Amino acid sequence: MKATQPTGLAWFPAISLWLLALVALHPAVSGSEPAQIDQAGTDSETRAAIVTIEDEINDVTFLSLKRRIEEARASGVGLVVFEMDTPGGLVSSALDICTYIKNISDLKTVAWVKPSAFSAGAMISLACNEVVMASASKLGDCAPIIISPTEGLQEMGETERAKVESPILKEFIDSSHRRGYDPLLCEAMVRRGHEVWWVENTSDQERKFVRKEEKERLLDEKDSKWRVVQTMTDPVSGNEITVRQPVVEERDLLTLTQSEAVAFGFARAIVSSESELRARYAIGGELARLVPNWAEGVADFLSSPILRTILMVLIALGVYAEFNAPGHFVGASVALVAMVIFLGAPYLTGLADVWEILLVALGIVLLGIELFLIPGFGIAGISGILLILVGFIATFIPAEPGPVIVPRMPGTWLGLKTGLQVVFGGMALAIAGMWVLNKFLPRVPGARGLFLSPAASATRLAAGGELPAGSAQVELGDRGTCVTMLRPAGKAVFGGRRVDVIAQGQMIDEGREVEIVEISAGRVVVRERRAS
Repeated sequence: MKATQPTGLAWFPAISLWLLALVALHPAVSGSEPAQIDQAGTDSETRAAIVTIEDEINDVTFLSLKRRIEEARASGVGLVVFEMDTPGGLVSSALDICTYIKNISDLKTVAWVKPSAFSAGAMISLACNEVVMASASKLGDCAPIIISPTEGLQEMGETERAKVESPILKEFIDSSHRRGYDPLLCEAMVRRGHEVWWVENTSDQERKFVRKEEKERLLDEKDSKWRVVQTMTDPVSGNEITVRQPVVEERDLLTLTQSEAVAFGFARAIVSSESELRARYAIGGELARLVPNWAEGVADFLSSPILRTILMVLIALGVYAEFNAPGHFVGASVALVAMVIFLGAPYLTGLADVWEILLVALGIVLLGIELFLIPGFGIAGISGILLILVGFIATFIPAEPGPVIVPRMPGTWLGLKTGLQVVFGGMALAIAGMWVLNKFLPRVPGARGLFLSPAASATRLAAGGELPAGSAQVELGDRGTCVTMLRPAGKAVFGGRRVDVIAQGQMIDEGREVEIVEISAGRVVVRERRAS
């Protein structure tokens, strides 16, 4: 028979080289030298750099942040300004960033909220030495939520919420102790359920934040000098503005405007431009902006749950296509490239470890042994499939310190849930894709050879279709016996003639009787002959 050209490999080298370039050029791998920052200035001037934190916060953000801070440190800066513009992100990543920032002892850290730092962004901002706000900006709202790649925003039960809230609340309270923020307001950013009032003592102008019960007790005291704060000075305009009381409603989470952040003690000043930033911190020389590099951007994109669900679908469909039409290499190429990206992206971002990739590789080896060396389908095949699935899911789960039998941290449980949704959700979508490919792809010109066409094609050939060259030794309807297992390709004997054949629809054991149902495109397709 005539060999089919491996058209799928034509573009595989280019993608492989692109992935190798991604690995080679990524700073975590290449060890490239950091760019030097010009820090000309007098001894009385501060050397500074701006590190941007934008969009969703995840493990890529953490690794990128560490790289850029090291770059700033190597350039001799004494002040790092985190320019915050983020809706939030992963709890585990934000906690790692907060811990990293609080352990920085040789640099002053400032969060510049410009224009917003919500959720994980608020947590990171309060971990810094101090916070400054742009003239129109917001900070707060750090209640944990779960966003599924397949189901969107999901409600958490009380127990689940308590588990996730606990480390977040501890982080906020720690920041309140370190930086002098009011603990009640910090708690109100994370948890609903309590009114918070702002009260002042008219005798000494002391102001503090209290819960409703404490406010009523203070105001009801005999000859009380306490009262609810009515107005505050707007740091932007300098005018007196009305204070909304209570400052936190029972049903609300605390979110602060720039004026409230200054008045409530979270922000030190309003800073709207780089010139104002320079003036406040006496910054001299170049104020470098350190942004994520292209490799981190690509890794971030490739690590998204939605894209990894698509990759999971491509892996399953590629394997299915290759088993249905071995020798074309199109399905194998698609599956291999999708798997390299599926495993490679989280490895580059630090989410996946080598052992998880080795687990997948061992699963593939066991599956290959089962398919090509051991008759039937048993322990090796099942073990291989389980190892591959476990390896795939494990690439979503962040590592925990110490030996772990049962996950302890909320980020670990969330990663496990996301992994299960992506892997099994992708497989479910792939099953639907298999049905579509079987039904419609054989009708597409030029694509008929990629999948086994329906048995109806045998009827068309029997009605006068011309048989391809090299298959004249057998005819439609001939009966024979398998001399190898058809997985789905193999060999069968027809009237003493040994012929390369492909099983239709399923694998057929050695020694089974088969009959030819299709001869086309240089292929002989058979199905098992059942006893009548």
